[in-house]
Amino acid sequence: MKFRFCFKSRSFFKNIFTVGLFFLAFQGSLLAQDGKPQFPTPNKDQLSYRKKGARIPPFVLEKTFGGTFTNVNLKPNKPVMMMIFHPLCEHCSYTFDSLRKYKSLFKNTQLVLVAEDRNKEYMKGFIKKMNLKSEPLFQNIGTEKGNLIYYLYTYEVLPQVNFYDKNYKLIQTFTGRSPFDSLKMFIQ
Repeated sequence: MKFRFCFKSRSFFKNIFTVGLFFLAFQGSLLAQDGKPQFPTPNKDQLSYRKKGARIPPFVLEKTFGGTFTNVNLKPNKPVMMMIFHPLCEHCSYTFDSLRKYKSLFKNTQLVLVAEDRNKEYMKGFIKKMNLKSEPLFQNIGTEKGNLIYYLYTYEVLPQVNFYDKNYKLIQTFTGRSPFDSLKMFIQ
């Protein structure tokens, strides 16, 4: 049995090229969501959101018990502690316990607690388990609506805690189960 391939034929390469273009177009449509790329290629400014001195990127937080909170809602001239967490993360729960223990330190520092939108189903249970609903400090807790985590997350360990000064510029990032004494020095 002989197999005969016609690699010299232009139609063969033309067909391969057409199939390749179709594949690339189809793959791109899988990445699109609501007309926007699911993982947009960050420009130079977006990459710098992770660097010290970078400003807080624009964000929309869908609060777990209703409403939204955005960067526009931040109180002027007050520092911000932003924590990226997962509702099923043990280290994150430990950090929440520490925050509750030292809530009296938060005289000026604003607290924003962000989880990925795909974790929305776990949020109410997490808030109930941690008894956060009645705590004024934890009112800005919810899931992101946009690319905030994509812009900020360093892809190390959760939770990730970012501290911003009163001008909303990044001064320090902590990841994982950081000793609260390390975090305490940035809270005002």
